[in-house]
Amino acid sequence: MIGNSPYCYVFGALFYIAFYCCIVALMLACGAVVYQTLDWNMPRLTAQNSILQLSPSLGFRPLPDSSTTLIRFIKGNKRQYSILQDNLEAYLLFYENQNQVTDTGAMVDCKTYNKRRPQLEWDKACRFELQDLGKKCIKQQDFGMRYGQPCVLLKLNRVFDWHPENYHNDSDIPSEIKDTYLPYYVHLKCFGVTPADEDNMGRIEYYPAGGFHFKYFPFRNQQGYRSPLVFVRFPSMSMHILVMIECRAYARNIRQNSVERVGTVRFELLVD
Repeated sequence: MIGNSPYCYVFGALFYIAFYCCIVALMLACGAVVYQTLDWNMPRLTAQNSILQLSPSLGFRPLPDSSTTLIRFIKGNKRQYSILQDNLEAYLLFYENQNQVTDTGAMVDCKTYNKRRPQLEWDKACRFELQDLGKKCIKQQDFGMRYGQPCVLLKLNRVFDWHPENYHNDSDIPSEIKDTYLPYYVHLKCFGVTPADEDNMGRIEYYPAGGFHFKYFPFRNQQGYRSPLVFVRFPSMSMHILVMIECRAYARNIRQNSVERVGTVRFELLVD
């Protein structure tokens, strides 16, 4: 402080206050400009320019711990598997009829559509019917965990303005789904990762059997939109053996790559 007058300190303080105020004002002005360019209903990068590049992936539930893909439980021990059951119930709660609403009322009822919806309705969301998930994978039966027959919920991750495509002819349909493929569905097929996994996994049931219906697409950030769901049930799982499972989504414009996790999902099941 030697050699400096109080005037110098006051001047220095005012200078820095003004300097930082100018920086804050400049940042706010830049933020305001960027804010005005944003479209809250449509991402800036879509189609091939987006990180998803029009190739959706699959997700699954229950997933109470995002650090692991293992689904492990003790058959009939509700206290042990309650966290898995709660995770499924919480996710399905968003699909209850009272929660599938918009500001203008209930969502569009799409029960009558067997093919794609008319383009005029693409900006409205279809109500997803929980009844389509069958009567065997329900919370009253602990989603199959009570009997050692677990149900895993699969969903197709959202890609803005993506339209699934049918295969053009029978020769285009992959051999592994030829016997079960239905048009106007994104088909699902689950496999054991190894031949041993395939044996220990046993047979599989899908609800709904066709997969994800085309009527729920495209996703355009419609108010109240819910991604379509499919329950995969494993009624004959081997006990006390870790089974690695890969499920794949099929449509003409879905690319599948297990390494990049595109069009597929992997998880492990262990029933004790």
